[in-house]
Amino acid sequence: MNTPNENPAISGIHHITAVAASAADNYRFYTRVLGLRLVKKTVNFDDPFTYHLYYGDETGRPGTILTFFPWEQLPRGKPGTGMVSAIAFAVPRFSIDYWNRRLNEYGIAVDTESRFGEPVIRFNDPHGLPLELIGTPASADLNSDGAVLRTAIMGFHSATLLLDRIDATEKIIVEGMGMTPVLREGSRYRFAMQDDNAPGHLLDVRVDPSAGRGRPGGGTVHHIAFRTRDNREQLSWRQRIRQHGLSVTDVRDRKYFQSIYFHEPGGVLFEIATDPPGFAVDEDPRHLGTTLKLPHQYEALRGQIEEQLPPLELTDFRHVYLPPEPGAKHGDSIVALHGTGGNEHDLIPVVRQISLSAPVISLRGNVLENGMPRFFKRLAEGMFDENDVRYHAHHLSDFLAEAARCYGPMDNHRIALGYSNGANMAAAIMLLRPDVFSRAILFRPMMPLKMTPGPDLACKSILITTGRFDRVIPSAETQRLVHTLKKAGASVEVVDMDAGHELTAGDIEAARSWLGRGPGRRCATTPSRIKNAA
Repeated sequence: MNTPNENPAISGIHHITAVAASAADNYRFYTRVLGLRLVKKTVNFDDPFTYHLYYGDETGRPGTILTFFPWEQLPRGKPGTGMVSAIAFAVPRFSIDYWNRRLNEYGIAVDTESRFGEPVIRFNDPHGLPLELIGTPASADLNSDGAVLRTAIMGFHSATLLLDRIDATEKIIVEGMGMTPVLREGSRYRFAMQDDNAPGHLLDVRVDPSAGRGRPGGGTVHHIAFRTRDNREQLSWRQRIRQHGLSVTDVRDRKYFQSIYFHEPGGVLFEIATDPPGFAVDEDPRHLGTTLKLPHQYEALRGQIEEQLPPLELTDFRHVYLPPEPGAKHGDSIVALHGTGGNEHDLIPVVRQISLSAPVISLRGNVLENGMPRFFKRLAEGMFDENDVRYHAHHLSDFLAEAARCYGPMDNHRIALGYSNGANMAAAIMLLRPDVFSRAILFRPMMPLKMTPGPDLACKSILITTGRFDRVIPSAETQRLVHTLKKAGASVEVVDMDAGHELTAGDIEAARSWLGRGPGRRCATTPSRIKNAA
């Protein structure tokens, strides 16, 4: 019979589990923006029709794992006392500028500060979860091929507990769990765990009696788990925590680790989880996270579960895909983006009047303004939320890359065809992600961004149609867009219509004529021709 170890020691954080309000948004943000790997796609043990998604490093080492329960459309919660109020990742100190630029490019608002002598970037995920990147002097990590990942997240740096008082919590984490007080800045206390070489070996406690209790929901942390080496040592922890007067659960089998749970005196839910068996127990390490893995008790329900779980990819936008006509020689693919209040069906007739054979993907914007779909937020009429423009431009660009893999013909040169808000989104993508579209037809656009400097668009050709009597789009903003595109090297043709903001037969004829002339020289930089059209 195994005898529990009398002197176990917490070496670091094992994982942290949080709550999200959309599986697809969550997957996109953590894999594409932060560059984490989805190492396990499974379900909630207590709610098998909800995902449990695990993100981490290449192999899913303890100390790198952030997990989520994404309940679709869950109302946003409020971090407060009795919760983990921030999750911090470690990045190489020299990469801080890179991460500031990257988050800015995705339209994510950041704050910066110095904490205990280390640079900190603070920001929120799409559902409001407070995150931090902390620059450390640690050497750059290596991937499995030995290539240096110079800017990659290296695992957890620390987590912050928000409490209204510290005394009882300090007693349990120091005397009960063996952590060591190491630093203090004002109301922030830092504790170190045993293995100072392990990711996530620090725990911060911030004391704020006025903060108020947290409210669970989207964007909040469910619990924090600490590492233990094996089941035998875990039994020691269970006994030791109970000796400190806290109620501890029985050992629970979580398939990839064994767990016990208890609430520390300040109300934060703690877990102590074993390192083994790990995430390779049911998947080859090279293919972690690629298939849905179910706890054995739910295998009989696999069909029902898979039917109800939302796909993680290609669900970002409602869309219609029209393949090329049978036997038709199709040219470039067309991506149609509607105006405010439209949907994925609105521009299909317009596209088909312009081209009978091109493969088409027509999307619905997933931002609502008074119930009307748009592609990004605005602060007022003609005033855009530029951070939101940038975020959704990258989001839509990533979606189109997935669509190309799914639909095949969309992998050819793409032409953006946008009207009003959709034209503004297409213009933003041209400026932020010039690899996405080779050409663009922009009906009634305006400048969506402040661009200094602009990208290299020497290989792009763009048609812009305007309405002389348009009361929605300020002509000066359209001219600013034209100027920006030309300055970036694009070949721009502008056609002025005797019309207002609405689309006319003249717009369609201009687009059909422009498209019929072909792409011309991909890198043309000739001056635009400005026409007058009835």
